[in-house]
Amino acid sequence: MPAHSTRYIPVSSPARLTDNPFEDLLPVTAQAMIDRFDHPLSSQSWAMNDPGRRDRCYAVLMLSGHAQIGLRQGVIECKAPALVWLPLGETQRFTVTAGSEGYLLSVADDLVARHCGDGGMAGGSPASGGLPLRLAADTVHNVSPSEGSENLSLLTRSFEAIRAELMQNALGASLVVGAHLQIILTMVLRLAESVMEQRDKHRPGSITFQRFLQILELHFREHWNVADYATALGVSERRLGSAVLRATGKPPLTVIHERVLREACMRLEQSPLGVAQIAYGLGFRDPAYFSRFFKRYMGEAPGGYRRLRRAAERVRDDTFAAWP
Repeated sequence: MPAHSTRYIPVSSPARLTDNPFEDLLPVTAQAMIDRFDHPLSSQSWAMNDPGRRDRCYAVLMLSGHAQIGLRQGVIECKAPALVWLPLGETQRFTVTAGSEGYLLSVADDLVARHCGDGGMAGGSPASGGLPLRLAADTVHNVSPSEGSENLSLLTRSFEAIRAELMQNALGASLVVGAHLQIILTMVLRLAESVMEQRDKHRPGSITFQRFLQILELHFREHWNVADYATALGVSERRLGSAVLRATGKPPLTVIHERVLREACMRLEQSPLGVAQIAYGLGFRDPAYFSRFFKRYMGEAPGGYRRLRRAAERVRDDTFAAWP
C-alpha cells in the first residue's frame, strides 16, 4: 500500500455574522477541507468512500505530476496541468505520484448547493443568461488548463485562497469559500465547453430532448411540472412529450420523478444527513410527503431503504481512510 500523509486544517471557533436564521450553523471548516501536496518523496493516497465523507464533492488541481482517481465505475488518469471535479458519491480514492504538486479540495454538497445552486445568476439556465454551475457540479469533469495560462493562474489563486480561508476561519469565511467555488466551477464550464459540445453531438435523442435533460439537472429540485419545462424550452407540452417518449419510451413526468428518486437514493446511501434534511434539500416542504413519494416508487420508506443499503455496505466494507 502506498504511503500516505495528510496535513490537517485546524478548526477554530466560528464567528457569527448575524442572528439570521438562515446563517450556517456549522463553521466552514466543518464543511470543507483542503490538502496541498507539494512534491512528496513518495506517493500519497486518500480514501473518500467511508461514512464520514458521503456528503462530499471533490475538486483536484494538478500543477505537476500524475494522479489516479478511482470512481464508483472506472478510473481517471490525469496528468498535470489538470482540473478534476468530482460530484457527490462518485469518488472512491485518490492517489498522486511522488513529486506531484497540487491541491485536493473536499467540500460538502450542501455548501456547493448554497453558493452554486438553484438561486440567482449562479444557478440560472443558459436561456436566462445565468451560468449552469449546478449542472457542472453534478457531473464528473476532467479538463486541462494550458500550462502557464491565465486560466491556470486563476485556478491556483482560488485554491490557495480557499486554503487560507480554512486556516484562518475568519468572519465571512463561508462566503469567501463559496465565491471561489463559483470561480472553480465557472472554469470547469469554460474549459469543458468544447468537450461538452462534442458530447452533445453524439448524445441520443433530439435537440429538444438533450436540452430537456440539461434543464432537468438544473431544476429537478424545484419540482417543476412538465409545463414549466416546456415553457423554459420554448416548445409545447405535446412536442416535449413526443421528444422524451421517442428517446426514452417514457413520458416526461416519469423521467422527472426518476431523476428526483436517483438523487434521493444517492443521498440516502451517501449522506449522513437525516431523512427530513434530505427531503428539504430535494425541495420537499413536507418530509412526510417525501416519504410517501419515495415509498410509492421504491416500495419501501426512505429510512428502511437507507438501513438495508448501509447494512449491505458494512458487510463488504474493507476500505481505509486517510482523512479524519
